[in-house]
Amino acid sequence: QLCMTTEITTPTPPPPPTPSPVATTPPGPNWALLAFITAVGALIVSGLTWIQMTRAIDELALIAQNAGGPTIDLADAPTLGSDAAAVALVEFSDYECPFCIRHFQQTMPKIASTYVSTGRVLYAFRDWPVDTLHPQSIRAHEAAHCALEQRKFWELHPRLFSSPGTHTPELLTGLARDAGLDMTAFASCVAANRSDDAIRRTSQQAVDLGATGTP
Repeated sequence: QLCMTTEITTPTPPPPPTPSPVATTPPGPNWALLAFITAVGALIVSGLTWIQMTRAIDELALIAQNAGGPTIDLADAPTLGSDAAAVALVEFSDYECPFCIRHFQQTMPKIASTYVSTGRVLYAFRDWPVDTLHPQSIRAHEAAHCALEQRKFWELHPRLFSSPGTHTPELLTGLARDAGLDMTAFASCVAANRSDDAIRRTSQQAVDLGATGTP
């Protein structure tokens, strides 16, 4: 009698599937922390700038008190800022001078916001049209004086800086109208040329003070 045996094997279960790797996003910057750090840095820089500015203004005021020399009468000058400012900045300028235009567009806004509007500096504008280079510029300065008579100098002033040869009577009339001037009074003032002597006096004063160019 043959005896047959059967080997019974238990099947081995398949290995569990390997999980697919999950893409992870590296943590982003902490914007709140960065904003805080930036704000603190800006405050530090602003504080240092203010300290340096204050020190410079005080030094200029001290020098002006102790030094003799020529003075500039600003009684009839258009000014911006506080009359009690320790320092007065007097600009002799030509409405058609390219460097004056660049100064007006790029530098003067910084001076105004940093020094004039804070009461540290009194700014005054004085006429110096350079006839040999810009023969039409005096028309713009005459228009500015006519605006000053109507207490609207600063409304017209920023509109007057433009390229040499552009200050035609038609342009000046349009600028004066845009600035809100009384056009009848403006036309009469311009026709009278009554500001020419004052313009020539300030131009000569710039030369007497040793200025060699505008602004």
